[in-house]
Amino acid sequence: DQKLSKDTIVRTAETRIIEGNLGEVRVTRTEISDEELRLKTQLRTASALTEVGNYYKEFGLNEKADLKYTEALQVCEKIHTQARKIGGKLLEETYVQLWRIYFAMNQLDLALGMSRRLLKEFPTSSYVDEAMLQQAHVERKRMSFTRAISLYSSIAKLSNSPLRGEGQFFTAKCYETMALRAPANQSAQLFDKAFLAYQKVYEQFPDSGRVGDAVAKMAAFYYKKEDYSRAIDVFENVLSDYPDANFLDVILFNYGRCLYKLNRKPEARKKFEKLINDYPESEIASEANKIVEALKKAGF
Repeated sequence: DQKLSKDTIVRTAETRIIEGNLGEVRVTRTEISDEELRLKTQLRTASALTEVGNYYKEFGLNEKADLKYTEALQVCEKIHTQARKIGGKLLEETYVQLWRIYFAMNQLDLALGMSRRLLKEFPTSSYVDEAMLQQAHVERKRMSFTRAISLYSSIAKLSNSPLRGEGQFFTAKCYETMALRAPANQSAQLFDKAFLAYQKVYEQFPDSGRVGDAVAKMAAFYYKKEDYSRAIDVFENVLSDYPDANFLDVILFNYGRCLYKLNRKPEARKKFEKLINDYPESEIASEANKIVEALKKAGF
């Protein structure tokens, strides 16, 4: 055992707290002032108002939606100056909220400018992929499809972004819209690009919430070409690979349609009945029920 001295030894140290990026380490302040707390609360209010506006818009109540967006914008504009003085996460989140409001209000120039400002001032922001997606949406709304596809494709290539599937899906959507607007001699090639892009959503981003929409689009292309057997192959793969997916009612409905077109009406009826039994709350269950009743009367 070592003998410990009875004398008291006093050591002092001096530290400095640095805010910012140190290589891979992100250092932030641990104290939040009353003013910053007040601004954060107001920012949450703006976010809530924007969400309410989105709900109104979803149900076609556009005037009420615009009122909520205006309220949200007024709150954000009031705190913007102070947020710039404080900087950091507060300013970053203020930019994000502003671009969301501008985009919801269809003020595309302002939405684009704000998302670009975020990327410039906060290049390592966790909102970078969302900012890129926002810019791409603006370009798509403006029918600037080449720019939109470039941005969407870049998002799809981001290694850790949860929005990769969104980027791929909207790449396909751009090609599809271009095909619908193109002359007949160009549309076929664009439809093929759209199909391949939708297929990548299914194959490369299976966890994306867009898989169901992408598969439905793929099947629609086959259906339009009257290639019902190929469409059925797609449906079988989806039913096998995604037995618990939340879009199987749509798959079963389209599966039944293709079987009907192939004159396999008893099998078609089974698919429609499975849809009705497994997904009684589905919006297309009533339509499937009408088809089943018609098939029964026809002896199938």
